[in-house]
Amino acid sequence: MIARRAAWLLAALFLLFSPAFPASAQKTVDELCRTHNVGGEEDIRRIERAYVAAVKSGISEDILLPFVEDILRHKLDCGQMVRVLDVTVRLREADLPYFVVFSKVREGVAKEAPPVRVVEAAEAKYKTLSESRDVLNSLGSLGYSIRDPQNAAVIVSSFIERGYAPAEIVLQIRNKGIQGGGFAALSGVVEKPVKRKER
Repeated sequence: MIARRAAWLLAALFLLFSPAFPASAQKTVDELCRTHNVGGEEDIRRIERAYVAAVKSGISEDILLPFVEDILRHKLDCGQMVRVLDVTVRLREADLPYFVVFSKVREGVAKEAPPVRVVEAAEAKYKTLSESRDVLNSLGSLGYSIRDPQNAAVIVSSFIERGYAPAEIVLQIRNKGIQGGGFAALSGVVEKPVKRKER
């Protein structure tokens, strides 16, 4: 059930961030900062540098520019904006699902959460996704095959957010398997290949 829900969330996020939703009439980061009254020139240059780093990491501007505008509209200050973009770049460079942070930030914006809470939520998501990568690497060393790393990272991070320690997840799966350990949501995205008997 959780695996199906996570797969649906991933599909919805990809549709939401597809080129069918064009960037804000190709405004520049500089124009967006000025429109939303971001501080002085130095602040704008810092945000531009963080934006360029995100683009260089492989995030499409068609996805990134509307996201930046959403953040600016929510009145994050320069430092907060740079922190969110930095988290996004680090996830992208680690080949982790950075778009989950986009979703988390937009959720905070929609709920009109204080900007500092929005940034903390993004950084907390980065932490659990990074821990999920460590869990998946450990499972790989135990002979499990990670069929869908992005989806698996989202699912494992959701277990961590519910209070499971990464080492506990690995230990339970090692001792009892995915189903027996209580992590059935990982079935299909993480599997232990069946060993064929030698003839």
